Amino acid sequence: MSTEHNVNVVRLGDIHKHDNADSLGITEVDGRPCIVRLGEYQPGDLAVYVPIDSLCPVADPRFAFLGEKHKQNAEGQVRLRAARLRGVFSMGLLVKPDADMVEGDEVRERMGIGIWEPDVRFGASPDSEVDPGFLPVYDIESARKWAPLVLEEGEEVVLTEKVHGANGRFAWHRDRLWCASRTRFPKDGPGEMWWTVAHALGLDEVLARFPGLAVYGEVYGQVQDLKYGIKGASLVVFDILDIAARRWFDVDEMHATAAEMGLPTVPVLYRGPWSPGLASLAEGPTVLGGGAHVREGWVLRPVKERHDHRLGRVLLKRHGEGYLTRKES
Repeated sequence: MSTEHNVNVVRLGDIHKHDNADSLGITEVDGRPCIVRLGEYQPGDLAVYVPIDSLCPVADPRFAFLGEKHKQNAEGQVRLRAARLRGVFSMGLLVKPDADMVEGDEVRERMGIGIWEPDVRFGASPDSEVDPGFLPVYDIESARKWAPLVLEEGEEVVLTEKVHGANGRFAWHRDRLWCASRTRFPKDGPGEMWWTVAHALGLDEVLARFPGLAVYGEVYGQVQDLKYGIKGASLVVFDILDIAARRWFDVDEMHATAAEMGLPTVPVLYRGPWSPGLASLAEGPTVLGGGAHVREGWVLRPVKERHDHRLGRVLLKRHGEGYLTRKES
């Protein structure tokens, strides 16, 4: 399970004055910039860091101000978004901890904070199969937090475009085709997005030639607010798993196998030595769809698969500031 949405009690580092506002300062939590009011916190103080896409309960006085500016859901929660304040990017919110909270506590449930999930706009039925247990959920950790810890300067990496849609898992296994979203195994039926795409691409015949391999990709198009200039929905592959061996393919093996299958892969933004300056490739227009709108960001993986004892599989993502602050339709 990704830690991206954890709500943790943290000890604050340096707080720098905001260049364009005398009353504001900016600090960082795991590489994520966060704007605060000067004087409210000092370096070394404890605070609760609430990441973007949290659903904050406005009944809690610490979040009441959000309810004055933003629409609440049925549970009385407001989605926390990234923002630019006086021209400076901020992603998240710091609030005061309860007296008995200590550094390192994960307090999402205790504080009644939910996780925002996007609406999938390409019909989906509620009927699901039981998870068969052989297609692991796909999680990617934040490059802002982990890149300085697990990547070596000059290590050969590949950055691919992060596509805005819905995660899909597909495999021919046990003499049948399996289709799944990130969290469930929908039953085949009219309007069920993952099956609709699978049928359109003939994945039953394609993957029957590669039994025991699971294709992971992004279903994109008429799915969320960024549509890549297409009608309906399609698929781009970003990973392949050997189910029996529980082995993820190296970059070159994944691309070669997807080509054998006749399936498109996510656009490559960069291949070469890692350096922190590559963060800038999260910005700009999308490559998929020929610049139809803003790019969501990038996903990074070493050219050769490897694991880190702190992180697990080295696989990182970075969202672009332009994407996070866009006006959603």
